[in-house]
Amino acid sequence: MNSILQSPIFESIKEDLEEISSQIKNAELVQLMAPADLDGILALAQLEASFLDSSLHYRRRVLSPRKFVGRDHVEQIPEVDGLVIHICPFMESQSSIDVSNNVITIFPISVPIKIGSSSKSHQGAIDCTAICAALAELICPTGARVRKQRPMAIGGSWLRQSVDVNYDPILSLLRDHLDKEGSIDICPLPEVPDPITDMIPGFSVRMLSRLTKGWGKMDFEQRSSAISELVLPVLRNSGISTMRLEELIWHRLMIPGEGMDIASQVYKTNSNWPEDVESAKIHSSTITDHLITQGKLV
Repeated sequence: MNSILQSPIFESIKEDLEEISSQIKNAELVQLMAPADLDGILALAQLEASFLDSSLHYRRRVLSPRKFVGRDHVEQIPEVDGLVIHICPFMESQSSIDVSNNVITIFPISVPIKIGSSSKSHQGAIDCTAICAALAELICPTGARVRKQRPMAIGGSWLRQSVDVNYDPILSLLRDHLDKEGSIDICPLPEVPDPITDMIPGFSVRMLSRLTKGWGKMDFEQRSSAISELVLPVLRNSGISTMRLEELIWHRLMIPGEGMDIASQVYKTNSNWPEDVESAKIHSSTITDHLITQGKLV
């Protein structure tokens, strides 16, 4: 596993993350809080895995779901002992992580990114899951549970609306880093054993089935042509961005040894999420336990 902090994504906030990780490791008790939404649970599992690997004393507290609450709503944090880490995935992106009065608030962070030797700077927002994955590495870089969580570090980026624009530098760089270090494999859709295609409007499952059967006998040009034919009906539909479509067709992210790609796992889990507040809290804890022990959602 290569250090995720080497990615240009974290260049501008690396020192802040190192200070926060030191504060966490020195705390007598950490109160780990996240909303009962998949966005919060993906981030929660990253941190909790590192706490378990390093035997930190902590308590998990799943808060009410926030997905359908306005961004300007102020969450009332319960009064508790110890250092509080409050994960807020639905807040507007900020310029830095907020640390005050023994409370660390983690929300999406807006960062400038330079790619390669280009002098042009892109702007992107690092989601809470990726931030927590970086903190988890700092807390326990060789932890078995931390390593198991690593592929899902990209799950939060996939849930963000930034994938619905033409280019999301955070997703692209994080994907390439995880691929290079061996945490994920990148496969075109016909090579995924158990994909979900419901998130692609106008997609033909029958055409995919036919293409998958002959995929192994095709050369590169034949595959490109077949994919173009497969995607043509989807391009007539304005319900999906070009980047999200490209990721779903050409860049399905696979956890090595698993049959269902990460985007499909996220979609299936989110689709089955309870709407009732108390049910969502219970479900969130169950999903967190499964993530930490299995390293996957499904």
